[in-house]
Amino acid sequence: MMTLTHIADTHLGHRQYGLKQREDDMVSTTRAAFQEMIEERGTDVILLPGDLFHSRDLRPKILHQIEQELERIPDEVPVLVSRGNHDENLTPRDVTWLNYLHQRGHIVFLNAELNADPETAWFTPYDPEDPGQSAGFYDIDVAGLDGPIRVFGLQWRGAKTGQALQQVAKGIEETNEMHGEPAWTVLLAHFGIEDEVPTLGGAVTHGELRDMKDVVDYLALGHIHKRYESGGWIYNPGSPEAHNTREGRPEWDHGYYSVTLDTDGADAGGDAPEFDVDHHPTKRRPYYRIEFDVTAHESPGDLETAFREHVTDKQAAMTEYCSQAAFMARGEPRAPIIDLRFTGTLQFSRGDFRTDELAAWVEDACDALYVQVNTGIRTANVQQLLSEIDEDEVFKDGQLNTAALEHRVFETIAKESIYDDHAADVADVLGNAHQMAQADEAVEDIRDSVSSARQELFPDLADDVVLDIEEDPFADAESDEEASGDTTGGDTEAETETEEVVEQ
Repeated sequence: MMTLTHIADTHLGHRQYGLKQREDDMVSTTRAAFQEMIEERGTDVILLPGDLFHSRDLRPKILHQIEQELERIPDEVPVLVSRGNHDENLTPRDVTWLNYLHQRGHIVFLNAELNADPETAWFTPYDPEDPGQSAGFYDIDVAGLDGPIRVFGLQWRGAKTGQALQQVAKGIEETNEMHGEPAWTVLLAHFGIEDEVPTLGGAVTHGELRDMKDVVDYLALGHIHKRYESGGWIYNPGSPEAHNTREGRPEWDHGYYSVTLDTDGADAGGDAPEFDVDHHPTKRRPYYRIEFDVTAHESPGDLETAFREHVTDKQAAMTEYCSQAAFMARGEPRAPIIDLRFTGTLQFSRGDFRTDELAAWVEDACDALYVQVNTGIRTANVQQLLSEIDEDEVFKDGQLNTAALEHRVFETIAKESIYDDHAADVADVLGNAHQMAQADEAVEDIRDSVSSARQELFPDLADDVVLDIEEDPFADAESDEEASGDTTGGDTEAETETEEVVEQ
């Protein structure tokens, strides 16, 4: 028997919400998973297909921490890593941090050479005597198998993944002809599959994987932070930690796989060995959602009283949820991250709706690590605007003038916020950001555009307002607010996290 473990998207160094504790969580969760793999699963190999790190430019502390964690892994257990989108460099460099860890002997960095021949990939074998900066494949000799277990790696290719997969499939065939046929083949790769994760843009389809299935027995994926499996050969374990409130929902599985090969019963005639795959949840910090409908409350005081009663009623259920084994640390539940969601129609001025004060009270009352506020509300004035808006204003020659309608809605929202004095300007900024998003412009460009406009309009607030664009594969999916018919909500205040995402 032989056991491989498959983990992905550890995102070491992610200081979520600016919290040092969340940065520490990424390390401790990964450490606990590695320890469990070795001591309980008896793993022979660790597979990690991308996003070992969260940032392309590492701080020295993060690099030091991962070196410490990798040094705890026995020398006889290789850690095979391919590159994800977060592992790439912001600027071209000869040596990346993955190259560095490879040269230091902490990992085997697997990378496909795709530039030499546009028709095929080139894979060089790993040589422990001369490891170089990376390798194309890694062979594991196992008694009882008629050939090695051969592990290949494909780096993040984004929109070019489909073409790269064709090159890799041909490259694997040529590699096997040159170096001998393996008994079992693994490919590490970092991409999503469109048919398995609906509404995910820029993903590959099962049709594009058809050639790969002929040469790969186990496709070890990363990139999507939710567990999914397909066809008995495609496996994506989900990230060890949740990285936004959507990923913190109970229906999202987070963990790693153990893959057990039956090497004793392998067929000497060349058939691939049988294997079993089990998913194991990681020990991580819990998210807990609290929703509150603001519709029935006529004044800020009434709303606050009802809200506090509602949260108090939820505390017992929250404690029970956070006491699950996956959320425990040293026998005690971890302090949760609370996903606080306001819904419905607000009956008074948005400027009097102090979500920051309510969030601070929840954090204290529930002993939470952090409270993330998400608002999916309409104000009564916006509701009235949508019902009474002049058709002549938003229809021209029988066609809907969406820009005019959008501007009216944005301006009405701004008038009921702390940005009342610049409502028209704020509406212009939001409209421009929306147009950029519709044009599929880069999220960094949208963020820079909004930040620049914000600094010009509100120089005194610029240091306090944070635009946190979380990366999430379901950016095009219908939001909770949209599903309830509310597409105009969204907190404009500093504590709000924008969960609109372009790529994982």
